[in-house]
Amino acid sequence: MTAKIKPLLFPFLLVLYEIATYLSNDMYLPALPDMMRELNLSMKQAQWTLTTWFVGSASLPLVMGVISDRYGRRLVLLTGGVIYTLATVVCALTTNANSLLAARFVEGAAIPSMMVAGYACIHELYEQKEAIRILALMSSITVLAPALGPLLGSIVLYFSSWRGIFWIIAAWAALAIFFLNKWMPETHPPEKRHPVHFGTLFKQYWRILTNKTFMLLLLVLGFTFMGFIVWITAGPLLVIESFHYSPLVFGLIQAEVFAAYILGNHWVKYLLEWVEVKSLILGGLGITLCGGLLALLFAIVFPDKLVLFVIAMTIYSFGSALCFAPLNRSIIEASEEPMGVRVALFTVLWTGFAVLGSLIASLFFNGAILSIALPVAVAIVISCLCMVAAMLRGS
Repeated sequence: MTAKIKPLLFPFLLVLYEIATYLSNDMYLPALPDMMRELNLSMKQAQWTLTTWFVGSASLPLVMGVISDRYGRRLVLLTGGVIYTLATVVCALTTNANSLLAARFVEGAAIPSMMVAGYACIHELYEQKEAIRILALMSSITVLAPALGPLLGSIVLYFSSWRGIFWIIAAWAALAIFFLNKWMPETHPPEKRHPVHFGTLFKQYWRILTNKTFMLLLLVLGFTFMGFIVWITAGPLLVIESFHYSPLVFGLIQAEVFAAYILGNHWVKYLLEWVEVKSLILGGLGITLCGGLLALLFAIVFPDKLVLFVIAMTIYSFGSALCFAPLNRSIIEASEEPMGVRVALFTVLWTGFAVLGSLIASLFFNGAILSIALPVAVAIVISCLCMVAAMLRGS
């Protein structure tokens, strides 16, 4: 009975923990202006609290992959969860910018333990179409963090401060780790583990990096995701600082954008019954491209109409949801290297795009809609070109 329950409970518990990690970005976005005032941060420094998190999350996936292949998935995920929880507590207690940035980096650096070990478990537990459905379902739940995180954060601000937000996240993460410790299955048992040989490991990474299908599909996913990160990083400052709306209004806007993402993921499990995985990816990219180009058009023609830009980003969100889960699985299936190695390299490259998107937003956002819309549109155009290249190679 226990063996049957664990695989059913695990995706839900992993999502519970994953939401806690994402809330460390999304829930405190409405509090950025308050943090700027209390800690004497500039707008650039406030945005760096996001960028530092992404840099941390991109720093250790390769290490996590090796460790999880050597010592198992459970040890890596649970240890990382404890470190993440402690770093979040430090964020709640910090009194200056340097300690905040250091704690944010450690928070991010603990995330790959979940992304590598946790998702390696998912790919090992389920076959292709079932895995895509599970990934889509998980994504539609985890997106509640960016969808409702800003709204929840703005509500907390009415009763507490930005420090209260971090305390809530730390308690959430601790609870999730407690249940994962009880119910997480070990999909990489001792008999499958081998000592680490760095020569072999480098060859495995090199074979993946030179796998054109793997890399092209990852570029498709990465550039599409980068457009999201530009919005997530600069969106709160655009809405709250440039257009002078309240944090609550920003929370409602973000909820609308990501409600479309949830809807798209909900459609994935039904569309898989009728269309091939590649067709689903192409359809999703087409819708996402329309959203990105509309965002750019509205930003140029109607630079003061925030509502039109939000509509375009909502379309972008819906389209990307249709292709994210199929792309995720297709990338992993493009290589036959050990699962931990595949997921680790996927994670470091994917989070690299998050770092890039955050850096672009931090460097180029100037308070205007166009400074967000342009990189979003460029990202999805490059993504579609990479998909064309992948199709041409496949043919």
